[in-house]
Amino acid sequence: MAKLTPEEESLSESYILFELARKVLEKDLTKIDQSPMKLKDPYIRLLERSLQEISKELYTTKAKMKNIGLKIQLNEHDDTFSEYTIFFRGYVLTAKYLNAHLKNQVSHRIATIFTGSPTQNTEHPFPEA
Repeated sequence: MAKLTPEEESLSESYILFELARKVLEKDLTKIDQSPMKLKDPYIRLLERSLQEISKELYTTKAKMKNIGLKIQLNEHDDTFSEYTIFFRGYVLTAKYLNAHLKNQVSHRIATIFTGSPTQNTEHPFPEA
């Protein structure tokens, strides 16, 4: 059975996470826009700027995927797992991802976009003294 190269694996992961992050932020933007918050403009601008950045990254990722003939398709998902089909170099690979893991990775990506730097380990947010 063929394996993904490190580049293909990285692109696949980036594509999945950027797609999920975009969906999350679009839903959040809609909810914040409809909420009775008094100062929602800063949040809306933050989400819109973040969506623009994700869209640029997604565009670049898709272009790289197209150049190497890599395609990804979401098949099924439930409360526990999401299943993707990955088409590469004439092969087809089915990958199952734990939704909790995807959620953590998307949260990390969004936090990185919001702050402009990678987030600290969430288990120990403060360095040991």
